[in-house]
Amino acid sequence: MQSETAKTRLFVLALINLSFMVLGSNAAAQQSVEDNVRPAGQVCLAGQSCVGSTSGSAPVTSTRAAAPVAAVVEEAAAVAAEVAAFDVESTYQMSCFACHGTGAAGAPILGDAEAWAPRMEKGMDAVMLNVVNGVNAMPPKGLCFTCTDENLAAIVAYMSSQ
Repeated sequence: MQSETAKTRLFVLALINLSFMVLGSNAAAQQSVEDNVRPAGQVCLAGQSCVGSTSGSAPVTSTRAAAPVAAVVEEAAAVAAEVAAFDVESTYQMSCFACHGTGAAGAPILGDAEAWAPRMEKGMDAVMLNVVNGVNAMPPKGLCFTCTDENLAAIVAYMSSQ
């Protein structure tokens, strides 16, 4: 009889433990949902109250919003220099060489004028449409998702003129 009492106590303890686990995980799941749907921030303009805030609250100032014009101009110049510093050859090696260096899946090979001629006769706009969207086995942008359209055009010019 004593073993049945021990089994009953063990069963009751297991049920209590299970209920704490279920309730605890439900609270954690609810907290996670609330964290996921919480706004990431507020939109604030200098001199105006923040969107979504209670009226009369002071706007949150941002160092970015208050940055002097000179700093913004410097940042724009840095971005322009980065774009100008695009390395066509290394990007070709990283993104294009696997197919355009070997002719895989019918890709025109770097510098093969005969293979490039019919494509280039269609015009650069038609070629770029294929480059951006992908054509046949070629994936969109040749998998160079960091490349701008200008970068991709530079790579096409490089491959077709070598």
